[in-house]
Amino acid sequence: MRIEKADEPFLHTFFGDAATAIAPGSAQAEDLRQALLSARAQRMAEVEGDWKRNALFLALFVFLYGALGASLTLDLATHSTGHKSLDYALQAVPVLIAFSGFFLSLLFLFVTRSSARRLQNWERAIVLLEKYSGGNLYKQILDLGARTTHYSFSAINVALALFICLTWVVMYNFFTFTTSGVIGSVISLFITTMTYVILDIQLLKPHRLDHEEPAGLEKEPEKKQDDK
Repeated sequence: MRIEKADEPFLHTFFGDAATAIAPGSAQAEDLRQALLSARAQRMAEVEGDWKRNALFLALFVFLYGALGASLTLDLATHSTGHKSLDYALQAVPVLIAFSGFFLSLLFLFVTRSSARRLQNWERAIVLLEKYSGGNLYKQILDLGARTTHYSFSAINVALALFICLTWVVMYNFFTFTTSGVIGSVISLFITTMTYVILDIQLLKPHRLDHEEPAGLEKEPEKKQDDK
C-alpha cells in the first residue's frame, strides 16, 4: 500500500525512517497494527479519565456553591464581633470563596481544553493507522454520525467549563464590588486577568522528561589534562 503524501511526516516519525509504501504482512504493517490497538486503548483511557476529572471538578464546584450560599445566608456583614480586623475577615469570606471557585474553574477550563486536544490527536492517529492497517472503520462511524445532531463531547465539555468559569468571574467581581466598591472591583478585574495570563503561560511550558537535563544544569565538559 502506497503512503499518501500528507501521511508521510507521521509515519516517518513513527518508523524513524522514510517510507513510501507498506507491504501487507511486513514488519511495518505489524507495527502499525500494534500501534492501532494501543491508540484505541489509549483513547478509551482518555475518555474514562475525562469523566472522572469532570466528576471531581463538579463535586468541588457543588461544595463551593454550597459554601458560598451558606456564607451569604449567615449574613456575616451584620454580625459584629467587636474586632474590626475579624469583622473585615468575615465580610471577605464570600470574596475568598468566589476567588477559589474562579481559580478552580480556570484549572478546569485548561484541563478540559488539554484533554480535548489529546483526544482529538488520538482520534486522528486511529484514522491514519486504520488506513494502512486494512480498514477505515472508525472513519466510517464518524461519517455516519456527521449530521446536525452530531455534537462533539469535547466541545460540550469545553463550553461547560467556560460557562462555569464565567459565572465565578462574575460572582468574584460582584462580591468584591459590594465589599470594596469601584476600586475593589477594578482591582479584582486586574487580578482575574493576570491570574488567567499567568496560568496560561505557566501551563503552556513543556514538561521536562526524566532523561533530560534541566536548563542551566548541564554537565560541564571535563577539562583536558595538559600534556607533560
